[in-house]
Amino acid sequence: MARQIYTNDVDFSAYSLEHRKSHDGIAMVDIDKVASCISCLKPLFLAELCRHKGINEDYKKKHYSTKELARMAGLPGYVIWYHEGANRKVYKLSVRKITPEYSKIQHCSWDQWVSFLASRQVKHFKDCPRQEIFLNKLKNLTPEQLQDYAEILPS
Repeated sequence: MARQIYTNDVDFSAYSLEHRKSHDGIAMVDIDKVASCISCLKPLFLAELCRHKGINEDYKKKHYSTKELARMAGLPGYVIWYHEGANRKVYKLSVRKITPEYSKIQHCSWDQWVSFLASRQVKHFKDCPRQEIFLNKLKNLTPEQLQDYAEILPS
């Protein structure tokens, strides 16, 4: 973890601030995203998140710890650059898979990303020990949102 605070727009936790004040003999890295099952909470993938820097974006983000943790856990790992618009609304993402192999950066809208997240839920469903609760959680989705889950929904 960097000792110096290098940006003004991040609200660091009290723990993070105290850790930064400590000596150089300790280190930590935060985990930004653990995608998990909506029912049993099993981790589905790990990701490093970063705000897209507009025309200055070089698509370089340190992700060694996220990659190693994903590899050790046997999970996919990603780096996700989110494009933020007015009112802090995310309108686009740039995503690169980092485990098990690197992929090219792919760009998608927020709605496409939500569909991808739903696809991870669907892929996990057959192994979920709490399928009844899983299906119950889908009851509040709109018909359009349910389309992403069509292959696991009862006929």
